[in-house]
Amino acid sequence: MSEKKVSPTAAKADVRIGGRSALDVVMLAGLVVVVISNAVVLLIEQTIIPPVLIAMIAYAISAIVVATGWRWSMVLPLALCSLGIVSDFASGFPEYSLTHPSANYVAFVLFVIEYPVLIMVIVAAGLKLAQTLQHESPHAPRWMRPALSATVGLMLGALLIGVLAQSPSASGAPTIQKGTQTVHLTATRFAPDIIALHQGDTLTIVDDAPVPHTLTNGTWSADNKPVPGVEPGAPIINNVQLNNNTATVGPFTTPGAYHIYCTIHPGMVLTIIVQ
Repeated sequence: MSEKKVSPTAAKADVRIGGRSALDVVMLAGLVVVVISNAVVLLIEQTIIPPVLIAMIAYAISAIVVATGWRWSMVLPLALCSLGIVSDFASGFPEYSLTHPSANYVAFVLFVIEYPVLIMVIVAAGLKLAQTLQHESPHAPRWMRPALSATVGLMLGALLIGVLAQSPSASGAPTIQKGTQTVHLTATRFAPDIIALHQGDTLTIVDDAPVPHTLTNGTWSADNKPVPGVEPGAPIINNVQLNNNTATVGPFTTPGAYHIYCTIHPGMVLTIIVQ
């Protein structure tokens, strides 16, 4: 008769709330924080930003699954949170926002809160999955509590740095007027590569690095062939040259979906949704 394994270091570290293990509580709390932070961003921006909305829905579904208490509920947040981080950083926008807080402080705050919390959820989900596969009762290791405290301290410190970066002495960020949204150019991508505008807004495109880009109306096909074209109502963009400088496009006066692509870098496309 096999004896159930219980980690001797887990007895005091594990705390159950409402019949759920400490790992479940960490996952659920983290997912709720991320959902709320994404919802607040949508309220502040007063528009639907597709990537933010999709992420919020995915994390909300993960939270619901964890809340059910299903034995394998950790698999969904483990997969979706990992995918969320990878897909975000593939756009190049988080890297720029985290290193340039004054360029978009709302995005900076969202990323400072979201990514440490998502990593915390991933760690908790991974631990529970490993313990479940080993037929152990889910429990939080002793190092998790100080790790959570350190994470919170890191977030508060980063937010303080971001506040200081908002001071008038900070330089290098373009002046953004009301009714203007900003997109940055990395070496081969727009950051972000999807943006939502209000009707009448203009778009500021900032090339932060000495990498040349040529922008025009159109897109790239699935097999990376240029597809030039101007959608009805789109501002005309005719081979705008950018190389460590800034250009303004618009205003966008007609609701719809529009595309701008770089003729130099295959696959480099910006989707603009005007509401």
